Amino acid sequence: MAVVMTAARCARHRRIHSVHGMTITQTAPARPRLPLAARAVLTVVAAFAAAFSGYLATVLPAGAARTASTNLCATVAGLGLAVALVRGIDRRPVAALGLGRLAPIGCVVALAVTAASIVGGALLASAAGLTTPAPHVPVTTVLASVPVMLMQAFLLQAVPEEVLFRGYLVRSALGQLPLWGVTALSTLVFGVPHLLSGSGATTPAQRMIFLLLPVGFALIATALRLRTGSVWPAVAVHGGFHLTWFVVGLRVVPRPESLGAYFGVVGGVLLAVGLASAWWVAGRSRAESAM
Repeated sequence: MAVVMTAARCARHRRIHSVHGMTITQTAPARPRLPLAARAVLTVVAAFAAAFSGYLATVLPAGAARTASTNLCATVAGLGLAVALVRGIDRRPVAALGLGRLAPIGCVVALAVTAASIVGGALLASAAGLTTPAPHVPVTTVLASVPVMLMQAFLLQAVPEEVLFRGYLVRSALGQLPLWGVTALSTLVFGVPHLLSGSGATTPAQRMIFLLLPVGFALIATALRLRTGSVWPAVAVHGGFHLTWFVVGLRVVPRPESLGAYFGVVGGVLLAVGLASAWWVAGRSRAESAM
């Protein structure tokens, strides 16, 4: 059940409004041990720690076992750190991370919306002359790379990062910020570190434009987290972004001189869809809270 916490009306109780129209009253949990700003910083630190935890697998011989272990380390570390934050800092149950509800319909919607946004953006960029056909890659090579791509998309990135930013941070901020504030915090704290991402950008301007991509899909992921109460649709958005980006890259690639413009077009479509998603969730919450 997706919940949005309102301000407490008394010292011992809070009203919790569901975007599905349900209202529940329960005893307020203990206050977090740290202020929200510190919790946001710890979320970023935990995400970097999870990403670099894969280096533990370098003790293994090169090969499939090392590759799988590298990606699995990130997932295990991300989950462990998220549990440590929600239990140790927020003093909430692990269920607050949204792992217990699978939300299959939300996951399907997440994949479809994300894939359609990227493909639509790439088509627009191609129509504008910003791309060129991708070099031919043998089918056997593509198929051989699929398992590694799936592990990198989900185990290395989507699961640990979404459990931290959408599972932990979104839930941690609810009740302290309005919905738009929760969305902005989760999106910006996630997006800004992508200035360091290996995007292929070579200038500061290109790096700034590239941020439209992670910010765009983070908005979609946050909206689905708030709407469904589950973190898995957010995982589907994130993993689906990387998978679709990989597939599109098999057909077209941006021209070197048009890289920033390509990021701008595809990222602009994602941003527009993300903002529409955030507006939709906020509107539904207001309407259902008024019932």
